[in-house]
Amino acid sequence: MSIPPARRLAPGLCGLGGLALAALAAAQSPLPAEPPAYQDRYIAGGTLAPEVLSDELAPDDAAAGLARSLQVDGVLARLRSSEGDADHSITERGLVAKAQWETAAYGAWSLEGAVHGGGDEPGAPSHGRGLVSLRERGLAFDGGWVADNALGDINAAEIALARLQPRFYLPTTPMEGLTTEWRGPHGLQITAGGGEPGLYAGLAVPGFATLGGSTAAAGVQWSPAAHWTVGGQLIEAHDVALAAGPLVDLGQRLSATTGLASALYETKGARLQLNVLDGSVSGLGNGIGGWVDGSVVRGRIQQSAGLFRIDPDLTWGNQLISNDAQGGYYRFGYQSRQWLADVGIDAVRSVSGLGANTTFLTSDARYQLSRDWGVGGVANLSHTGGGASWSAEGYVDHANRFGTGRVQADTAHTPTGSEVSLALDQAWSTLQGFRLNTTLSLERIQGALIDDAPQSSTVLGLAVNGGGQLTNGLSLEANVRWSSAVEGRAAPGVAATVTLNWQLSSSWQLLATYYDSTVGSWTPITVSSPLTPPSEMPVPAVRERGGFLTVRYQRAAGAHFAPLGGAPGGGAGALAGAVFLDANDDGRLDNGEAGAPNVTVVLDGRFSVQTDAYGRFEFPVVAAGRHVLTVVSDNLPLPWFLANDGRTEVEVGTRSRTQVTIAAHRIR
Repeated sequence: MSIPPARRLAPGLCGLGGLALAALAAAQSPLPAEPPAYQDRYIAGGTLAPEVLSDELAPDDAAAGLARSLQVDGVLARLRSSEGDADHSITERGLVAKAQWETAAYGAWSLEGAVHGGGDEPGAPSHGRGLVSLRERGLAFDGGWVADNALGDINAAEIALARLQPRFYLPTTPMEGLTTEWRGPHGLQITAGGGEPGLYAGLAVPGFATLGGSTAAAGVQWSPAAHWTVGGQLIEAHDVALAAGPLVDLGQRLSATTGLASALYETKGARLQLNVLDGSVSGLGNGIGGWVDGSVVRGRIQQSAGLFRIDPDLTWGNQLISNDAQGGYYRFGYQSRQWLADVGIDAVRSVSGLGANTTFLTSDARYQLSRDWGVGGVANLSHTGGGASWSAEGYVDHANRFGTGRVQADTAHTPTGSEVSLALDQAWSTLQGFRLNTTLSLERIQGALIDDAPQSSTVLGLAVNGGGQLTNGLSLEANVRWSSAVEGRAAPGVAATVTLNWQLSSSWQLLATYYDSTVGSWTPITVSSPLTPPSEMPVPAVRERGGFLTVRYQRAAGAHFAPLGGAPGGGAGALAGAVFLDANDDGRLDNGEAGAPNVTVVLDGRFSVQTDAYGRFEFPVVAAGRHVLTVVSDNLPLPWFLANDGRTEVEVGTRSRTQVTIAAHRIR
């Protein structure tokens, strides 16, 4: 008698959960009179996480149409802080919504909005609440033309030659208005926009506060011949407060007009760019500026140099830029499989004679001794006015059986004080889905001013940064730093941020964050950049603590037809990350390194989001496979910059949440 196919297959299905158990039971019993009833087959015993796009309660047509997603957060936040004798609290209640959708003929669209239910950030202008921005990318036209447009609380558009500056930074203007950018054949780019300048504000609920007045900008660039690109941009501000990054002088209002002319010659191994500024500020007259930057790459050697002269009181719209400076710089770099080294010198002199004259030398080297061992160091020397300051850093990296460790020693000396520190950093090997990084540090500070008196102290610190998936629906993220003065007085305190993320269902999440920070009075000492001369600025004692509760709804549709950036029928996952200020230039997000808020992150040149107050961003539904992230350095503070537009390639897995960090580097 022949054995039915079901019996022959039973031993091979032993690992498939309930189907395997049923088959084994059937193999030990008499043959049934009728074929067994159909049973679902479970892969890996039914333990696979559900695909991000799946939803048991979704309607039958959820997979129809082009990809689209929606995320809505209901947020409640309260933060209480005290500084000296002042004590105040912030309460935020509101809704935050983000949506993205693909169209067949009108490009890719992104919408971000926030509505405040109460509370304002202290010190921020009160005549602005909430935030809304609508962006469209990749709207195609005949003749090879493509348009990007934006409306709402956005950043002013700039031509590429204005954004891609290797040495000097032209900040974009946050504004409430509209922009358009058109790209066509022969490298033609046309930008225009205008509105009312403002500031990004808010903690958990982003907001935008307008400053009054108006701003407008227009620009064009073109590639008339091989290797050549030329362009110009004009920006105007009328009756607006002067801004320097997030700081605004509301008592000083100005009108300014500034024009930029730029020309770039670029080949495979060489680059030369000339820039000329001409501008006027109300009450201060006219000023001009110019700088030329060049770089040459020959094999393993890269060299760059530049000359500059910028008159006092020049601005870029209502944004403050480096001015009252003239001089030059030179960089030399070498890179091989084992060596990474560069040296540089900056000489900056005041045009008016009223500013500081600075000579800054820097060197950085790293040598990979073997697969597991690497050594390196950084040295900086700054001479400003009549005083010299210097800093040095040395470290040893080791890939050990516990993960990757670093031993690092730093010292900094200024005319009024000095600091020496030793740190042990370990990125631990953990189970899949978890991460853990610890830092143990010891600092010796001498000459710092506390309560207007010089102090000496020794500070012991410990930091832990990590997290992971505790269960299938519960994850934890924690960043805890502790420090205590074992001798003298300096920066005692605790800083802790702990977030629990509970996946209630395929569409609903609950996020709870506790924040606590207590920092004693201290005086940091750094020597790191020619743009920021060494200075000792006492930091008063501050205590902050608060909680953030977010109820999140996420929904995606059409993704089974064509996920964002994917092909029909492809899987999908989530992509999240952070843009951060890489203080030690090691490419990793370490304990204590700050995020870069309100920076635009673009996925595959089509979909865009802005980072939150902590530099974090998220694309909740992304097609599985390889993608490219780029960052628009529109709100990075000086002297930070992003190499190659922060371009990062990332592989997104099906049914997974992919994390990525993008480092901003300091101009040295």
